[in-house]
Amino acid sequence: MTWLLIGLAVLAVVAIAAAFVGSESFRLGHETPAAIFDLDEAVDAVGHGLPADAQARLTFGEVRQLIVATLDHLRSKGLSARPGEDLPFSPDEVIVRDDDLLAVVLGAAEAQGLDVEDSDAVLVIDGLLHHLDQIGALGPPG
Repeated sequence: MTWLLIGLAVLAVVAIAAAFVGSESFRLGHETPAAIFDLDEAVDAVGHGLPADAQARLTFGEVRQLIVATLDHLRSKGLSARPGEDLPFSPDEVIVRDDDLLAVVLGAAEAQGLDVEDSDAVLVIDGLLHHLDQIGALGPPG
């Protein structure tokens, strides 16, 4: 009788464990993994991805400041969040126009005393968006 109870207990534990592992595997398989953004990595990727003439005009510090300005603007639109913050999802579609983003980034660069050409800012913004896409931070196309 004791062996029967031990056998049933072992069978119950195995069944519970299998159900838990199966449900978690299913959940993780259907959940989008969180993208981890590292500013230093982004600055390095964007800076090294710029054409040679833009690399000659921009320092990595300037690339960093342009990236931060871009991210701040995206955050102000509710499209990104800092670590520990929840992403503010809105039922309304958020549209960020390229020319508005460029104007905000150039304004931030000017406020910080940077002398940046419009074309270089565009290259940095495009490089950042490409980097965000590469790390899976942009999500599926709408």
